[in-house]
Amino acid sequence: MDFHGNQVYVSDGYAAKYHLKAGDVITLKESYGDEQYSFTIQGIYDYPASLAIFMNQKVFQETFGEDEGYYNGYLSKNELEDIDDKYVATCITQDDLTKLSRQLQVSMGGMMGLFTVFGVVMAMLLIYLLSKLVIERNAQSISMAKILGYTDQEINRLYITATTVVFMISLVIAMPICDWLMEKLLVVCFADIPGWLPYYLAPKIIPEMLGLSIICYLVVLLFQMRKIKKIPKSDALKNVE
Repeated sequence: MDFHGNQVYVSDGYAAKYHLKAGDVITLKESYGDEQYSFTIQGIYDYPASLAIFMNQKVFQETFGEDEGYYNGYLSKNELEDIDDKYVATCITQDDLTKLSRQLQVSMGGMMGLFTVFGVVMAMLLIYLLSKLVIERNAQSISMAKILGYTDQEINRLYITATTVVFMISLVIAMPICDWLMEKLLVVCFADIPGWLPYYLAPKIIPEMLGLSIICYLVVLLFQMRKIKKIPKSDALKNVE
């Protein structure tokens, strides 16, 4: 990282959580004091391990009144063997950095299957209720069509096809909207939490959701086709003035 003056770099998690970009000015306040320090963001550094701000060592010493040679951290790709153990406060390994993700996987990984089942059931219920409403409101028209000689297959194409087209269009439109809303809601949920988990949607998730939604719709469709078949022709004579 090439620093200029009192400009700083911020980690990508820090920038994402507080909606920051290069050129923005951030103000830091002492935890137990009234001093405030303002810095200009020079760039975003790819460091998802923590919420961090990186600045020139000399500028850091001058800004916070530290002695020359003072530093509060050291990053190394290799193990440091020439430092006395008494000068080492802590050692963070790759295992430490992935501990949270492993803990979440163990504690919540098994619940994802339940969420999937619950989502499938709710989707089928919602699709069923909406399609049932369409058929019930058109029951008299469907009965009249049967009297006029239309077959069940022709009636299905007349009513089910329109519902299917609307469902598919709504599904394609809703997926990116839900993805965008989830990303925004995550920012709000983590606003007061001292940490950050980036929102990531695996490429395979959207095709899986589309596939499950279509399967749910097809299952409901079979029930509604049977319902259309059972509508009697006598319904056409009801409520006729």
